[in-house]
Amino acid sequence: MKTYIKKVCVLLAAMGMLSGCLSPVKTAPESAYFINSMPVYVPTKRTRPVTLLVMPPETVAAFNTTQMAYSVTPHQIAYYAKNRWADTPAQMLLPLMVQTLQNTHYFHAVVTPPFMSRYDYVLNTQILALEQDFTYQPAVVRITLRVQISRVASNQVIATKQLTVVEPILQAPPYGGVVAANRAAQEAMIELAEFCIKKI
Repeated sequence: MKTYIKKVCVLLAAMGMLSGCLSPVKTAPESAYFINSMPVYVPTKRTRPVTLLVMPPETVAAFNTTQMAYSVTPHQIAYYAKNRWADTPAQMLLPLMVQTLQNTHYFHAVVTPPFMSRYDYVLNTQILALEQDFTYQPAVVRITLRVQISRVASNQVIATKQLTVVEPILQAPPYGGVVAANRAAQEAMIELAEFCIKKI
């Protein structure tokens, strides 16, 4: 009798494993996406003997995560379960900022911490929003940055600005939102470069 029960248990276990392998219901793998598109056009200007230190962006708590945020009602935020950013917004946008400012050819050097030599200006940014907003039709991606430039010699803030870029989501989300976020980041980088050239 014991042998019979053992055989039944082994058979049931095998059937369970097999049914799991052949199940038509598959768990979708998690997908991770980058914001890494550089702007095609960058404003350029004659080089000045100026070194700009670009600080890593700060990010408001709701967006300081690899979770991909979206909103379906005003004043509300949610996150995709199976789709996320490959890195935090600050870590994705910092290289774009530095490369875009370098591509203007306006600065002698564009550097990031740790940098031990002399620099003339500091660029501080704060990421206020990076979200897919479905309260609009069509839905949009919104990137909002607060930008601040300080002169090291006088230890004074010389310019501040809030940049908001909105791009429509033209494909099915969430991937359509990723594409729109890359377009929005490109436009934000152009506006950032124009602001820095104008104020420094």
